[in-house]
Amino acid sequence: MYAQKSNINEMLNGVKQFIIPIYQRFYSWDIEQCRRLWNDIVSMQKNKKDSHFIGSIVNVVEYAASTGVQKFVIIDGQQRITTLLLLLIALRDYAVQNPDEKAVNVRKIDNTLLKNEYEDGSDRYKLLLTESDRDIFISLVEHTPINQGTKSRLLDNYKFFADKIKNKILPPIEIYESIGKLQIVNITLNRSEDDAQAIFESLNSTGKELSESDLIKNYLLMGFDNNEQIFIYEQYWRKMEKFFGYKISEMDQFFRDYITLKINVIPNKNRTYEEFKQYRLNCEFDSTRDLCADLYKYAEYYTDIMFLRSPDPEINNLYSDIVELKMTVSYPFLMRVINDYNEKIISDSEFKQILRLCISYVFRRSIC
Repeated sequence: MYAQKSNINEMLNGVKQFIIPIYQRFYSWDIEQCRRLWNDIVSMQKNKKDSHFIGSIVNVVEYAASTGVQKFVIIDGQQRITTLLLLLIALRDYAVQNPDEKAVNVRKIDNTLLKNEYEDGSDRYKLLLTESDRDIFISLVEHTPINQGTKSRLLDNYKFFADKIKNKILPPIEIYESIGKLQIVNITLNRSEDDAQAIFESLNSTGKELSESDLIKNYLLMGFDNNEQIFIYEQYWRKMEKFFGYKISEMDQFFRDYITLKINVIPNKNRTYEEFKQYRLNCEFDSTRDLCADLYKYAEYYTDIMFLRSPDPEINNLYSDIVELKMTVSYPFLMRVINDYNEKIISDSEFKQILRLCISYVFRRSIC
Protein backbone atom coordinates (compact mmCIF):
# COMPACT_ATOMS: atom_id res chain seq x y z
CA MET A 1 0.00 0.00 0.00
CA TYR A 2 1.23 3.47 -0.92
CA ALA A 3 -0.52 6.60 0.39
CA GLN A 4 0.30 10.12 -0.73
CA LYS A 5 -1.20 13.57 -0.22
CA SER A 6 -2.08 14.81 -3.67
CA ASN A 7 -4.41 16.92 -5.78
CA ILE A 8 -6.31 16.23 -8.98
CA ASN A 9 -3.51 17.68 -11.13
CA GLU A 10 -0.85 15.43 -9.61
CA MET A 11 -3.12 12.38 -9.69
CA LEU A 12 -3.93 12.66 -13.38
CA ASN A 13 -0.57 13.92 -14.62
CA GLY A 14 1.12 11.45 -16.95
CA VAL A 15 -0.20 8.73 -19.23
CA LYS A 16 -2.74 7.25 -16.81
CA GLN A 17 -6.25 5.91 -16.72
CA PHE A 18 -8.53 5.44 -13.71
CA ILE A 19 -11.13 2.73 -14.31
CA ILE A 20 -14.42 2.36 -12.46
CA PRO A 21 -14.89 -1.44 -12.40
CA ILE A 22 -18.17 -3.01 -13.43
CA TYR A 23 -18.92 -4.19 -9.88
CA GLN A 24 -19.14 -0.57 -8.70
CA ARG A 25 -22.48 1.18 -8.72
CA PHE A 26 -23.12 3.94 -11.23
CA TYR A 27 -22.41 7.63 -10.59
CA SER A 28 -24.89 8.72 -7.92
CA TRP A 29 -23.93 12.14 -6.53
CA ASP A 30 -26.75 14.64 -6.89
CA ILE A 31 -26.93 18.45 -6.90
CA GLU A 32 -26.62 18.67 -3.10
CA GLN A 33 -23.16 17.07 -3.04
CA CYS A 34 -22.07 19.25 -5.98
CA ARG A 35 -23.33 22.36 -4.19
CA ARG A 36 -21.28 21.40 -1.14
CA LEU A 37 -18.14 21.01 -3.26
CA TRP A 38 -18.80 24.31 -5.00
CA ASN A 39 -19.33 26.14 -1.68
CA ASP A 40 -16.06 24.68 -0.38
CA ILE A 41 -14.25 26.06 -3.43
CA VAL A 42 -15.82 29.52 -3.10
CA SER A 43 -15.15 29.65 0.64
CA MET A 44 -11.54 28.56 0.18
CA GLN A 45 -10.90 31.24 -2.43
CA LYS A 46 -12.75 34.03 -0.64
CA ASN A 47 -10.91 33.28 2.62
CA LYS A 48 -7.58 32.94 0.79
CA LYS A 49 -7.00 29.43 2.17
CA ASP A 50 -4.13 27.44 0.73
CA SER A 51 -5.91 24.08 0.70
CA HIS A 52 -9.03 22.12 1.56
CA PHE A 53 -9.17 18.35 2.19
CA ILE A 54 -11.98 16.56 0.29
CA GLY A 55 -11.27 12.89 1.05
CA SER A 56 -9.42 9.92 -0.37
CA ILE A 57 -9.22 7.95 -3.61
CA VAL A 58 -8.39 4.24 -3.16
CA ASN A 59 -7.20 2.37 -6.22
CA VAL A 60 -5.48 -0.84 -7.26
CA VAL A 61 -2.66 -0.93 -9.80
CA GLU A 62 -4.03 -2.91 -12.74
CA TYR A 63 -0.65 -3.33 -14.38
CA ALA A 64 2.56 -1.37 -14.70
CA ALA A 65 3.12 -0.45 -18.33
CA SER A 66 6.61 0.42 -19.56
CA THR A 67 4.92 1.93 -22.62
CA GLY A 68 1.31 2.91 -23.06
CA VAL A 69 -1.21 3.71 -20.33
CA GLN A 70 -0.71 3.00 -16.61
CA LYS A 71 -4.10 1.79 -15.35
CA PHE A 72 -5.63 2.00 -11.87
CA VAL A 73 -8.92 0.43 -10.75
CA ILE A 74 -10.80 2.68 -8.32
CA ILE A 75 -12.37 0.81 -5.41
CA ASP A 76 -13.40 3.91 -3.45
CA GLY A 77 -13.80 7.54 -4.50
CA GLN A 78 -15.45 7.33 -7.91
CA GLN A 79 -18.07 9.95 -6.96
CA ARG A 80 -15.38 12.40 -5.91
CA ILE A 81 -13.11 12.08 -8.93
CA THR A 82 -16.00 12.03 -11.41
CA THR A 83 -17.50 15.20 -9.93
CA LEU A 84 -14.16 17.02 -10.05
CA LEU A 85 -13.78 16.11 -13.71
CA LEU A 86 -17.34 17.29 -14.45
CA LEU A 87 -16.36 20.66 -12.96
CA LEU A 88 -13.20 20.75 -15.10
CA ILE A 89 -15.22 19.91 -18.24
CA ALA A 90 -17.67 22.75 -17.46
CA LEU A 91 -14.73 25.10 -16.89
CA ARG A 92 -13.09 24.07 -20.15
CA ASP A 93 -16.33 24.54 -22.09
CA TYR A 94 -16.83 28.01 -20.64
CA ALA A 95 -13.31 28.96 -21.73
CA VAL A 96 -13.98 27.65 -25.26
CA GLN A 97 -17.21 29.65 -25.49
CA ASN A 98 -15.60 32.84 -24.10
CA PRO A 99 -12.15 33.05 -25.74
CA ASP A 100 -11.80 36.80 -25.14
CA GLU A 101 -11.86 36.48 -21.36
CA LYS A 102 -8.75 35.82 -19.31
CA ALA A 103 -9.64 32.22 -18.57
CA VAL A 104 -7.94 28.89 -18.25
CA ASN A 105 -5.70 26.97 -20.62
CA VAL A 106 -8.16 24.78 -22.55
CA ARG A 107 -5.50 22.54 -24.08
CA LYS A 108 -3.91 21.93 -20.68
CA ILE A 109 -7.22 20.74 -19.17
CA ASP A 110 -7.97 18.61 -22.22
CA ASN A 111 -4.59 16.95 -22.63
CA THR A 112 -3.40 16.56 -19.04
CA LEU A 113 -6.58 16.16 -16.95
CA LEU A 114 -9.24 14.72 -19.27
CA LYS A 115 -7.39 12.84 -22.02
CA ASN A 116 -4.19 10.99 -22.78
CA GLU A 117 -3.35 13.10 -25.79
CA TYR A 118 -1.51 10.53 -27.91
CA GLU A 119 -3.59 7.44 -27.10
CA ASP A 120 -6.44 5.91 -29.10
CA GLY A 121 -9.72 4.17 -28.29
CA SER A 122 -10.76 3.90 -24.65
CA ASP A 123 -7.13 4.47 -23.56
CA ARG A 124 -7.60 8.09 -24.63
CA TYR A 125 -9.57 8.95 -21.47
CA LYS A 126 -8.18 9.60 -18.00
CA LEU A 127 -11.39 8.31 -16.41
CA LEU A 128 -13.39 5.36 -17.70
CA LEU A 129 -16.77 4.98 -16.03
CA THR A 130 -19.01 1.91 -15.89
CA GLU A 131 -21.01 1.04 -18.99
CA SER A 132 -24.21 2.82 -17.97
CA ASP A 133 -22.35 6.15 -17.54
CA ARG A 134 -19.43 5.75 -19.94
CA ASP A 135 -20.92 7.02 -23.21
CA ILE A 136 -22.41 10.15 -21.65
CA PHE A 137 -19.19 11.02 -19.85
CA ILE A 138 -17.11 10.52 -23.02
CA SER A 139 -19.56 12.74 -24.94
CA LEU A 140 -19.01 15.46 -22.34
CA VAL A 141 -15.24 15.07 -22.56
CA GLU A 142 -15.30 15.14 -26.38
CA HIS A 143 -17.98 17.85 -26.46
CA THR A 144 -20.13 15.80 -28.84
CA PRO A 145 -23.97 15.94 -29.05
CA ILE A 146 -26.07 14.00 -26.53
CA ASN A 147 -29.60 12.95 -27.41
CA GLN A 148 -32.26 15.37 -26.21
CA GLY A 149 -34.25 14.03 -23.30
CA THR A 150 -31.36 11.91 -21.98
CA LYS A 151 -31.65 11.59 -18.21
CA SER A 152 -28.40 11.38 -16.27
CA ARG A 153 -26.94 12.72 -13.03
CA LEU A 154 -23.76 13.39 -15.02
CA LEU A 155 -25.65 15.86 -17.21
CA ASP A 156 -27.51 17.42 -14.26
CA ASN A 157 -24.30 18.01 -12.33
CA TYR A 158 -22.40 19.26 -15.38
CA LYS A 159 -25.17 21.81 -15.97
CA PHE A 160 -25.08 22.83 -12.30
CA PHE A 161 -21.36 23.63 -12.52
CA ALA A 162 -21.75 25.32 -15.93
CA ASP A 163 -24.43 27.65 -14.48
CA LYS A 164 -22.27 28.47 -11.44
CA ILE A 165 -19.31 29.35 -13.67
CA LYS A 166 -21.49 31.60 -15.86
CA ASN A 167 -22.73 33.45 -12.76
CA LYS A 168 -19.12 34.57 -12.15
CA ILE A 169 -19.16 34.26 -8.37
CA LEU A 170 -15.47 33.55 -8.98
CA PRO A 171 -13.46 34.34 -12.12
CA PRO A 172 -12.77 31.15 -14.12
CA ILE A 173 -9.02 31.35 -13.48
CA GLU A 174 -9.64 31.38 -9.71
CA ILE A 175 -11.92 28.35 -10.00
CA TYR A 176 -9.15 26.50 -11.81
CA GLU A 177 -6.60 27.51 -9.15
CA SER A 178 -8.99 26.42 -6.38
CA ILE A 179 -9.46 22.98 -7.93
CA GLY A 180 -5.69 22.56 -7.75
CA LYS A 181 -5.79 23.42 -4.03
CA LEU A 182 -8.25 20.65 -3.18
CA GLN A 183 -6.28 18.03 -1.25
CA ILE A 184 -6.81 14.29 -1.81
CA VAL A 185 -5.15 11.33 -0.15
CA ASN A 186 -4.35 8.99 -3.03
CA ILE A 187 -4.05 5.40 -1.72
CA THR A 188 -2.65 2.90 -4.20
CA LEU A 189 -2.84 -0.82 -3.43
CA ASN A 190 -0.78 -3.63 -4.90
CA ARG A 191 -3.04 -6.47 -6.05
CA SER A 192 -0.53 -9.16 -5.06
CA GLU A 193 0.24 -7.72 -1.60
CA ASP A 194 -2.84 -5.89 -0.32
CA ASP A 195 -6.26 -7.35 0.44
CA ALA A 196 -8.39 -5.03 -1.68
CA GLN A 197 -11.64 -6.77 -0.68
CA ALA A 198 -10.99 -6.32 3.05
CA ILE A 199 -10.14 -2.64 2.52
CA PHE A 200 -13.26 -2.19 0.40
CA GLU A 201 -15.46 -3.71 3.12
CA SER A 202 -13.89 -1.45 5.74
CA LEU A 203 -14.47 1.64 3.61
CA ASN A 204 -18.09 0.70 2.95
CA SER A 205 -18.95 -0.22 6.56
CA THR A 206 -19.78 -3.81 5.65
CA GLY A 207 -23.13 -3.24 4.09
CA LYS A 208 -24.42 0.00 5.63
CA GLU A 209 -23.99 1.84 2.35
CA LEU A 210 -24.18 -1.05 -0.10
CA SER A 211 -26.85 -3.73 -0.29
CA GLU A 212 -26.02 -7.35 0.51
CA SER A 213 -26.18 -8.23 -3.21
CA ASP A 214 -23.84 -5.33 -4.07
CA LEU A 215 -21.31 -6.62 -1.55
CA ILE A 216 -21.60 -10.14 -2.96
CA LYS A 217 -21.05 -8.84 -6.50
CA ASN A 218 -17.95 -6.93 -5.40
CA TYR A 219 -16.65 -9.96 -3.53
CA LEU A 220 -17.05 -12.24 -6.55
CA LEU A 221 -15.50 -9.86 -9.09
CA MET A 222 -12.90 -7.81 -7.25
CA GLY A 223 -10.10 -10.38 -7.25
CA PHE A 224 -9.95 -10.75 -11.03
CA ASP A 225 -8.35 -8.68 -13.76
CA ASN A 226 -10.57 -6.43 -15.86
CA ASN A 227 -11.14 -8.95 -18.68
CA GLU A 228 -12.32 -11.72 -16.32
CA GLN A 229 -14.54 -9.23 -14.46
CA ILE A 230 -16.17 -8.22 -17.73
CA PHE A 231 -16.70 -11.86 -18.76
CA ILE A 232 -18.37 -12.87 -15.47
CA TYR A 233 -20.43 -9.69 -15.32
CA GLU A 234 -21.66 -9.92 -18.91
CA GLN A 235 -22.25 -13.69 -18.94
CA TYR A 236 -23.88 -14.05 -15.53
CA TRP A 237 -24.40 -11.04 -13.29
CA ARG A 238 -25.92 -8.63 -15.79
CA LYS A 239 -28.29 -11.33 -17.01
CA MET A 240 -29.29 -12.07 -13.42
CA GLU A 241 -30.10 -8.39 -12.90
CA LYS A 242 -32.25 -8.47 -16.03
CA PHE A 243 -34.18 -11.44 -14.59
CA PHE A 244 -35.21 -9.23 -11.65
CA GLY A 245 -35.97 -6.18 -13.82
CA TYR A 246 -37.76 -3.44 -11.88
CA LYS A 247 -37.64 -5.62 -8.74
CA ILE A 248 -33.84 -5.52 -8.56
CA SER A 249 -34.08 -4.88 -4.81
CA GLU A 250 -35.36 -8.46 -4.44
CA MET A 251 -31.86 -9.76 -5.23
CA ASP A 252 -30.95 -9.45 -1.54
CA GLN A 253 -33.77 -11.85 -0.65
CA PHE A 254 -32.78 -14.19 -3.49
CA PHE A 255 -29.25 -14.53 -2.11
CA ARG A 256 -30.64 -15.19 1.36
CA ASP A 257 -32.85 -17.95 -0.05
CA TYR A 258 -29.99 -19.32 -2.17
CA ILE A 259 -27.78 -19.63 0.93
CA THR A 260 -30.69 -21.27 2.80
CA LEU A 261 -31.01 -23.76 -0.05
CA LYS A 262 -27.30 -24.55 0.04
CA ILE A 263 -26.55 -24.76 3.77
CA ASN A 264 -30.03 -25.56 5.15
CA VAL A 265 -29.84 -22.66 7.60
CA ILE A 266 -31.69 -19.35 7.19
CA PRO A 267 -29.16 -16.50 7.56
CA ASN A 268 -29.97 -13.24 9.31
CA LYS A 269 -31.01 -10.60 6.75
CA ASN A 270 -28.04 -8.41 7.63
CA ARG A 271 -25.59 -11.31 7.49
CA THR A 272 -26.36 -12.71 4.05
CA TYR A 273 -23.08 -11.42 2.68
CA GLU A 274 -21.05 -12.88 5.56
CA GLU A 275 -22.78 -16.25 5.17
CA PHE A 276 -22.19 -16.16 1.42
CA LYS A 277 -18.46 -15.66 1.97
CA GLN A 278 -18.36 -18.64 4.30
CA TYR A 279 -20.29 -20.73 1.80
CA ARG A 280 -17.92 -19.70 -1.01
CA LEU A 281 -14.91 -20.98 0.95
CA ASN A 282 -16.40 -24.47 1.31
CA CYS A 283 -18.78 -24.79 -1.62
CA GLU A 284 -18.84 -27.52 -4.26
CA PHE A 285 -17.64 -25.23 -7.05
CA ASP A 286 -14.01 -25.07 -8.11
CA SER A 287 -14.20 -21.66 -9.76
CA THR A 288 -16.09 -18.39 -9.48
CA ARG A 289 -17.42 -18.94 -13.00
CA ASP A 290 -19.02 -22.21 -11.91
CA LEU A 291 -20.52 -20.60 -8.82
CA CYS A 292 -21.91 -17.70 -10.88
CA ALA A 293 -23.37 -20.16 -13.39
CA ASP A 294 -25.21 -21.85 -10.50
CA LEU A 295 -26.41 -18.49 -9.16
CA TYR A 296 -27.63 -17.59 -12.64
CA LYS A 297 -29.58 -20.87 -12.88
CA TYR A 298 -31.32 -20.44 -9.54
CA ALA A 299 -32.01 -16.74 -10.16
CA GLU A 300 -33.91 -17.78 -13.26
CA TYR A 301 -35.97 -20.28 -11.22
CA TYR A 302 -36.61 -17.65 -8.56
CA THR A 303 -37.83 -14.99 -10.98
CA ASP A 304 -39.86 -17.52 -12.97
CA ILE A 305 -42.05 -17.78 -9.86
CA MET A 306 -42.05 -14.01 -9.21
CA PHE A 307 -43.01 -13.03 -12.76
CA LEU A 308 -45.00 -16.17 -13.78
CA ARG A 309 -42.59 -16.99 -16.61
CA SER A 310 -43.30 -20.67 -17.18
CA PRO A 311 -44.28 -21.60 -20.77
CA ASP A 312 -46.91 -23.93 -19.21
CA PRO A 313 -50.12 -21.99 -18.36
CA GLU A 314 -51.04 -24.50 -15.64
CA ILE A 315 -47.69 -23.98 -13.87
CA ASN A 316 -48.10 -20.21 -14.18
CA ASN A 317 -51.51 -20.46 -12.48
CA LEU A 318 -49.85 -22.32 -9.60
CA TYR A 319 -47.04 -19.73 -9.46
CA SER A 320 -49.72 -17.03 -9.30
CA ASP A 321 -51.25 -18.69 -6.22
CA ILE A 322 -47.79 -18.92 -4.63
CA VAL A 323 -47.22 -15.20 -5.19
CA GLU A 324 -50.71 -14.27 -3.95
CA LEU A 325 -50.22 -16.32 -0.78
CA LYS A 326 -46.80 -14.66 -0.22
CA MET A 327 -45.14 -18.06 0.13
CA THR A 328 -41.62 -16.59 0.10
CA VAL A 329 -40.49 -18.77 3.01
CA SER A 330 -40.89 -21.79 0.72
CA TYR A 331 -38.75 -20.39 -2.12
CA PRO A 332 -35.54 -22.26 -1.16
CA PHE A 333 -37.48 -25.52 -1.30
CA LEU A 334 -39.32 -24.54 -4.48
CA MET A 335 -36.07 -23.65 -6.26
CA ARG A 336 -34.76 -27.14 -5.52
CA VAL A 337 -37.99 -28.69 -6.81
CA ILE A 338 -37.84 -26.63 -10.02
CA ASN A 339 -34.27 -27.78 -10.51
CA ASP A 340 -35.34 -31.44 -10.08
CA TYR A 341 -38.13 -30.84 -12.60
CA ASN A 342 -35.77 -29.28 -15.16
CA GLU A 343 -33.25 -32.08 -14.62
CA LYS A 344 -36.03 -34.65 -15.28
CA ILE A 345 -35.64 -36.12 -11.78
CA ILE A 346 -39.37 -35.63 -11.26
CA SER A 347 -42.11 -35.70 -13.89
CA ASP A 348 -44.38 -32.90 -15.00
CA SER A 349 -47.33 -34.30 -13.05
CA GLU A 350 -45.20 -34.83 -9.91
CA PHE A 351 -43.91 -31.26 -10.10
CA LYS A 352 -47.42 -29.80 -10.34
CA GLN A 353 -48.64 -32.04 -7.54
CA ILE A 354 -45.82 -30.80 -5.26
CA LEU A 355 -46.77 -27.18 -6.01
CA ARG A 356 -50.43 -27.93 -5.25
CA LEU A 357 -49.54 -29.61 -1.95
CA CYS A 358 -47.43 -26.59 -0.90
CA ILE A 359 -50.22 -24.16 -1.82
CA SER A 360 -52.82 -26.27 -0.01
CA TYR A 361 -50.71 -26.47 3.13
CA VAL A 362 -50.01 -22.71 3.27
CA PHE A 363 -53.62 -21.82 2.52
CA ARG A 364 -54.96 -24.11 5.29
CA ARG A 365 -52.28 -22.98 7.71
CA SER A 366 -53.18 -19.31 7.18
CA ILE A 367 -56.80 -20.06 8.08
CA CYS A 368 -56.27 -22.50 10.93
